[in-house]
Amino acid sequence: MKLENWVRVRLNESQMLVYAAEAEARGIPISTYLRDRLANADLMREELASIRAAMIDIGETLDELRDQVEKQPIASIDEKQVASEPSAVQIETLLLLRAMTGIQTLQMVTAEIERQGLKPFRIPGPPTRSR
Repeated sequence: MKLENWVRVRLNESQMLVYAAEAEARGIPISTYLRDRLANADLMREELASIRAAMIDIGETLDELRDQVEKQPIASIDEKQVASEPSAVQIETLLLLRAMTGIQTLQMVTAEIERQGLKPFRIPGPPTRSR
């Protein structure tokens, strides 16, 4: 795509020196460096908007889950699940949190759980990929 439109930007001397040095370190013209910075800022703004929307959805889901839990009668000790079996609410909450988390963060948390001598939760069923 041919770049035909020009924009003039005024910078103070310190800004110009910093941007020129960063562009030179990357081996690109300052105009390309500034254009890339603007494009990256736009991408970050879109990602933040997406994260905010996801957080709103999660908040609404948690509200719904809380309402469902409040409506359930309190079970006697005999009727409660065995402590080693997670409830549907716990699994759903875990899956929602995992969906928001990157693989590196998940691996870091799993390693910390194992370091503390605990057994990390694994989703029951056949593995979906080799580990």
